[in-house]
Amino acid sequence: MKDIDPKELFELEDKVLVDVRSPHEFREFHIPGAINVPLFEDEEKKLIGYIYRSKGVEKAKEVGEEIAKKKLDFFYETFKELKEKHRNVVVYCWRGGMRSRGICEAMAKMGLDLLRLRGGYRAYRKFILKDMERILSRINFIVITGKTGVGKTKIIKALKVMGLPALDLEDLAKDRGSVFGSVGIKEKVSQKMFDSLLYEELRKIGEGWVFVEDESSRIGNIHLPESFWRRKSKGIFIEITADMETRIKNIEEDYTASEGWEEEALQALYRIRKYLGPQKFSYALKLFEERNFRELIGFLIREYYDKRYKQFGEPVAVFDCTDTERCLEEIKGFYESLAFAKA
Repeated sequence: MKDIDPKELFELEDKVLVDVRSPHEFREFHIPGAINVPLFEDEEKKLIGYIYRSKGVEKAKEVGEEIAKKKLDFFYETFKELKEKHRNVVVYCWRGGMRSRGICEAMAKMGLDLLRLRGGYRAYRKFILKDMERILSRINFIVITGKTGVGKTKIIKALKVMGLPALDLEDLAKDRGSVFGSVGIKEKVSQKMFDSLLYEELRKIGEGWVFVEDESSRIGNIHLPESFWRRKSKGIFIEITADMETRIKNIEEDYTASEGWEEEALQALYRIRKYLGPQKFSYALKLFEERNFRELIGFLIREYYDKRYKQFGEPVAVFDCTDTERCLEEIKGFYESLAFAKA
């Protein structure tokens, strides 16, 4: 068994990462690209935790070893197959403690040489948050700002399709960043998972000009890392606009695509009741109950979103994205002028 540090993880070629924590822990957060081969299932982990609290560490270790021994053949066959496909098989748990060590030592005795991530996921997280600052120092952001519904996220996605470097923060956070931000989005992401995904995206980009949407320091329940927020704030800001009809259409298409969106939207509407006031809220609720959603969207744009709109930087250029294709070409030209000037 050989231990490696998080930095060495990114220097390995032909590797597979194996997270041996429980399925619940894995779903909450893991190193992007890792697979889950749990030493203990969720219920088994709960049992060991209960024994640890009620009967002490030695008894918990004893029960854990008994459970693990029954799975040795399964682990051997699983890791043998992984070793046949990949030169490097890297095992990790939460802190690089008993679970990953136990697996690696047992497999070594059975003739399989695995790598273990020293310090586990906790060390990996500490490393990426620090290394993110290094990567960010080589990146300059083109920050796309604009009012709700103008199509900022649509433009970001389209720029990525065109092959231009762009970060879709809302996709990584699984939230649009407003009181209605989670409407229609079933998938949730933890802060740790978001940070890992953001780091991987930045690492792939490496350097140069990168498009990013103008977000506040928080997207729903997700906080942007301080180093990222500082770097974004120093970027070049461009604003996109669109006519009201386009804005309403963009919001309607984005928010009403998933089943069950109406109940979530109604709950969100009640959360802004105090900002609208009794009369305007009653009118908004009436439009909702009448299923006059296009009129409701326009009303909320005028009476809520536009009145609360805040830019975090002064734009150096403005692009009308009522015509999306023309807008994309103009933004692409702006990007190329920056890239050419730097070169």
